[in-house]
Amino acid sequence: MPRLLMLTLLACLTLSPAIRSADAEGPGVVFHLDSESSMNRMLAQVARHHTFNPDIETRVILIGNGVKPALEGAEDANGGQYSAQMEQLMASGIRIFACEATLNYYNLTEDDLAFGVETVPSGVAALGRLQAREGWGYIKL
Repeated sequence: MPRLLMLTLLACLTLSPAIRSADAEGPGVVFHLDSESSMNRMLAQVARHHTFNPDIETRVILIGNGVKPALEGAEDANGGQYSAQMEQLMASGIRIFACEATLNYYNLTEDDLAFGVETVPSGVAALGRLQAREGWGYIKL
């Protein structure tokens, strides 16, 4: 009988939402951006998602040509700096990551990125891990 009581208490503690939320963050939404074209529109959509869902952690992973706008000094067709829009997103709590494999392909390093942009060794691997192991939602723009 004591063993059953102990197992029941352990199950209650493990399944208690209050205890779980104190120790771990819930899954969020990760955006996959792999194109330089329409980057302003895509970043605006990420911002819109965050405006309507501020309590959901949001990340952006840039792969392939999607990394180019994250480079220091990168400009859109109108001469506007992409980094200004990215800085606004990061200031609101959104984390932006560039794929190191892509950077290596273009002979670039983390030092070439705009301030605040982080890196992951492989963007594809990070997307897969967040979805399969951590339960994150995935949006491809």
